[in-house]
This record gives sequence, C-alpha cells and structure tokens, in this order.
Amino acid sequence: MTTNTEASRHDDSLATALPVANFLSYFAIAAVEFSVPFVAVSTLGANSLVIAALGVCRFAPQVLLARSAARVVERYDLRTVMLGSELLRVAAFVLSALALAVSSGIGLGIFAVANIALACASILTSVATQVLVPAVFADEKLPRIYARLGIAESTADAAAPFLTGLGLAAIGVSQTFGVAAALALGACGLLLRIPRLYAASGTVGGKTTATPPSTLRRGLSLNLRTPPLRIITVWAVSYNFGQCVIEALLLIALLDRTPVAAASYGVIRTCAVLFAAVGAWAAERLPTSLRSGLGTSVFGCGAVASYALLGVGVYVGGMEGLVIVLVGFVLDEFCSGVVLVRIQAFRARAIAEKDRPIATAAYRAVNLTAVPAGFAVGGVAGLLLSPASTILVVGLLMVLPAVLILSRSVRETT
Repeated sequence: MTTNTEASRHDDSLATALPVANFLSYFAIAAVEFSVPFVAVSTLGANSLVIAALGVCRFAPQVLLARSAARVVERYDLRTVMLGSELLRVAAFVLSALALAVSSGIGLGIFAVANIALACASILTSVATQVLVPAVFADEKLPRIYARLGIAESTADAAAPFLTGLGLAAIGVSQTFGVAAALALGACGLLLRIPRLYAASGTVGGKTTATPPSTLRRGLSLNLRTPPLRIITVWAVSYNFGQCVIEALLLIALLDRTPVAAASYGVIRTCAVLFAAVGAWAAERLPTSLRSGLGTSVFGCGAVASYALLGVGVYVGGMEGLVIVLVGFVLDEFCSGVVLVRIQAFRARAIAEKDRPIATAAYRAVNLTAVPAGFAVGGVAGLLLSPASTILVVGLLMVLPAVLILSRSVRETT
C-alpha cells in the first residue's frame, strides 16, 4: 500500500497524465451523450418520453448511489477505483455500439443500461478525483491542477459534439461508439500511473480513531459546517436549479423571439463552452488579489448573475436580444470556469482528508438532485406561463445567490 507521503513523489507524472486522461474520458462521454439521443430518435424511433427516461438513467443513479460510491472510495485504493470506473465507461460504449444490431425496443433498453453504467462511473470518478488530487499534490499546486482538469473537460465538451457529428456521418454509429471506447481505454493507460493510494482511514499516531458512519446526512452536514462551505453549497444548488429551469425553456423562447437558427445556436453554445476552458486557464493567471476568496466571490457572482442578462436578452428579442444572450452565455462560462477551480481548491483544503469521500458524494448528490428538479419546474412553467417571461423572472431571481456568494465570510476565508 502506498502512503500519502510516498504518493507526493508521483505528482510530476500525474500533473500531465490526469488532465490528458480527463480530456480523453470527457470527450468520449460527450460524444456518446450527443449521439445517444440523436440515434434514439432518428434511427430507433424514440419519443420525448423515452428521451426523458434516458436522461433519468444518466443522472438518477449518481444521486441514488452517492453513498455507495463514497464507501467504495473509502474501501479500495484510488487507482483501482478510477480504473474500474473508466472500464465501466468502456463497457457502456461497447454496449452502445451494439444497440443498432438488435430490434429498436431492445436497442433503446441497451442505451438505458449504458447510461446507467455511465452514471455509476461518473459518481465514482468524481468522488475518487476529489480525494486523489489533494492527497497527491501540495496545497499550493491544487488550483493549477484543478485548472488543468477544468480546461481538459471544457475543451472536450466543446469539441466532441462537432467531431461526433462528423463521425456519425463519415464512419457510422457503431464505429463512432467504438472510437469512444478506444479513447476510454487510452485514459485507462494513463490512470495506471496513479499510486495505490487509500483514502485516509482515521488513524492518529498509529492508533485507530472512531470514524462516524459514511451517510449522506453526515456528508451534507460537512458541506454546511462552516459559513463559507454553507454559502458555496447553497450557491451551487441555486445555480444548478435556476440554470436548468431556464434551460428547459430557452430554445423555445429563442426560436419564438429571436432570429436564431440551428447553426447559429450551435455556434453560440460552442463559443460559450470554449470560454469555460479560457476561464479555467485564467484562474491561476489573474491578479493575486483575485486568486483568493475575493476571486471566488466576484466570479461566483458573475456566473449566476449572467442569467439575469440572459433573461433580459430573451425578453428583448430580435437580433439585439440574441447578442445579449451570447454575452450572457460567455460571461457564465468564463466566470464558472474560474470559480469552479477556486471552489475545488478551497474545498480540498477545508474538508478533512478522512471526510472527503462522503462530503464529495453528498455535494454531488444534492447538486444533481437540483438538475431534474429544475427541468421539471421549467417544463411545467412553460406550459402555464410565457417562456420568455419565466426566463426573465428566474434570471432576475438568480441575482440572490449571486449576492450571497459576495458574503464577507467567503471573501476573507477562501
């Protein structure tokens, strides 16, 4: 078994290997997430209810299995956990490649199983990464590593839909899924560099200490333990919820009130995601005063408040409104790229090593719960109210969590 002290010797190798593995893995995931709904509708005849069910299969297991994921990370070494989760993705991609070889009903069932496998892999990787990075890298290196991971993820998310669309047209569906599986296997090769490091087992001076049970209730309490942690958690949940309410209505409102077309909408979203990579890159290149709690507050405020700008753009409509929407998207992605690096580094320092698995699992679970809740509220609101007016109201209400993260406790502590 490798100790935490010995693991620090691996940081130079992992500083490159982890971001590259992150890029390969997220590119493969984004390619499949783009392909599955498209193929399900265009080839297998899926309706909106089936697409919604596939979305549930992709996210619900991450909430339901959060506690189990924390226990797995606590029990097994981190290399085994991360390799296992990546191999689970490979299995999901191979399954997806076989979906068109059977009847449409069975094919849709295969897509559902593949999405569940991807969900299980995602929660395991998320928890394990948040334990691994602070265990291997020194405190002063954490923001730089999180920035590299953020750049890799955002770049993959931006490039995958475009290249996957070309792949579906050029080489076919099954072959595209096969390429995704090959990329995930490439990530596995890089993850072999992770030392056999275990999560802290609750020992002090060689003696085993009593460790509270790993329950989601305890994990949530860890995320609410101090004012800065409490504010950041409320901010993140509000951000995810409001964003998804708006996302459920946005395209409907844009098509109704602006001259947006499929191509221009795709360009807008791609440009916006690229700014997330720019934000992650800039996180450690900002003035010193902003590489602290002040930066967390300022960019956290900007990320959420940008939805007020987006709401105004949708409500104004026309070409002018579309330009405002683009500015809102860019501001959101850039600010979120910066603030996520700052928050990850702060949480790594603020949460004790032995508490990280369950704290991370609970944090992810509560944020993922906000996603379907937001979509559900947005969907119902769109049936009862004007989509443009709803987006404007929700965008203005998101100013409240934007102001909350400007709290003095966040500015001075993180």
